[in-house]
Amino acid sequence: MITTGFVPERTLRSWPFIAALLVVLVRLASGADPPEKTPAVRTVELRGRVVCLPEEMNQRHGAALTTNHEHLWALKADDGKCYTFLRGKFSEAIFVDDRIRQKDLVVKVRLFPGTQAIEVERLRTMKAGVTQDIFYYCEVCAIESVSPEICACCREPVELRERPLKEPSK
Repeated sequence: MITTGFVPERTLRSWPFIAALLVVLVRLASGADPPEKTPAVRTVELRGRVVCLPEEMNQRHGAALTTNHEHLWALKADDGKCYTFLRGKFSEAIFVDDRIRQKDLVVKVRLFPGTQAIEVERLRTMKAGVTQDIFYYCEVCAIESVSPEICACCREPVELRERPLKEPSK
């Protein structure tokens, strides 16, 4: 057996394990609670209309509102709850296209725990009781997009389109 000073080499290799074990035993002996699991992000489907959150809070609760306030867009769901939109690829149209904000929406979103903040994963509309796909279309390139930005291919403007869903929502 090879030794290093007075401690055998095999014993030296087990020190990290022994140290980790001691930390766990001390934690358990102290009565500390185990770390809590972070609540999971939920994916839900919501229906409602886009509102400016400061204006909605002013109407509902008398929140102070400046004349030149910035709009903070939220979904006022059919049950009356308000969910704040996070700006992203699938919600960009809400922030830049007033026509989207005038429609009844059906959105599949990620709802973050402990908040009313939502990240859009899918944006659809309701028209005469029928769920519609909503998208931007480039007539020149025949390309569909979720964004109202100019066509990435030909750099021409795109147009907003809706069409009834071909199959049920998933």
